[in-house]
Amino acid sequence: MSIDRTPKITPTTLSPIRQNAAKRADKGATPQAARAGTRVSLSHQLQALQRDESQDLDYAQLDKIKSALASGELPIDTDKIAHSLVRDIFSL
Repeated sequence: MSIDRTPKITPTTLSPIRQNAAKRADKGATPQAARAGTRVSLSHQLQALQRDESQDLDYAQLDKIKSALASGELPIDTDKIAHSLVRDIFSL
């Protein structure tokens, strides 16, 4: 077998999407600039979620717990934590 008999590999053509992307890249257009004119509107439900002020967490209590943990005043029962983790694993 001779190396000269092997067929030459020809490059395939790019898909139209890749061709357009390559043209934009050549012109210096950035994806950010391409999206500059895009407008997005959020649903009313998402807008309500973003401005939710229901205070699901008691931040004052959370701060107390954080400071107690940091100062070492809050005892941590590692046996109780381990027991709960094992119970949860076996309940799956």
